[in-house]
Amino acid sequence: MVSEAFPRTRSKANSATALPSCCQEDLRIAGWVKTTLIDYPGKIASTLFLEGCNFRCPYCHNPQLVSLPSTAVYLKTEEILGHFSTFSRLLEGVCLSGGEPLLQKGLLPFCRNLVKLGLKLKLDTNGSLPEHLELLLGQNLLDYAAVDVKGPPGKLGVITRSRLNEGELTRALESTVRLLKEYGVSFELRTTVVPGLLEPDDLHRLAEWMRGAPRLVLQQFRPGKTLDPVYQDVLPYPPQFLRELAATLTGFFGECTVRGLGDTLSPNPASELQPG
Repeated sequence: MVSEAFPRTRSKANSATALPSCCQEDLRIAGWVKTTLIDYPGKIASTLFLEGCNFRCPYCHNPQLVSLPSTAVYLKTEEILGHFSTFSRLLEGVCLSGGEPLLQKGLLPFCRNLVKLGLKLKLDTNGSLPEHLELLLGQNLLDYAAVDVKGPPGKLGVITRSRLNEGELTRALESTVRLLKEYGVSFELRTTVVPGLLEPDDLHRLAEWMRGAPRLVLQQFRPGKTLDPVYQDVLPYPPQFLRELAATLTGFFGECTVRGLGDTLSPNPASELQPG
């Protein structure tokens, strides 16, 4: 699995309030993993990484995607759709990751084109744009969603470094989960457990808040490449700690699992970009 055509630039960690440039563009696809067996549960898929994010999580492991300069070169949607048209019989779905894909104006027509090819769509989202999400749901374009819940109410602003206030972030996530349930779209919640940002009590408060969701995935923090350099050398929680934590949260959800224990101390060298 190789990430292709990614513009190699350094992004600044302190631009917390700036809107990404993709808000003014149709579609900015910055990376592509043509075949993946892990990004879309149960499906042979392809993953597209869309540039731009309205969050500035300090531990973000895709800092290149947060905001890119106007000179960056992006993948052409025509080429991507041509590839999918040729190989659609070998693929079952497409994972739309980021960044935050819902920021991009061209996402809706692009998704329509993917569905016309017979492909199922999975969306990775930070849950801050429920009104944009509903545009996709209303046209029956999504098959699966992964919603990143960065922490419990009271900690969302500190972790995301977003220009949205705590109340706005909380309500947006609640609306996102409600919409997915109402439209009958399968989904999972994901939380990256970062030492110094989230403690066991925080995860229990998050579980109380999101009680009843079908699945919570606790993700291991990956040091090495982070938006804020301070987090590059932070040691992750031990794997057994996360397993035991997941066991205590199982009763709140249909399922609670742990992901990312295989690469505890370093990012996956096979791909610069990692979903979630």
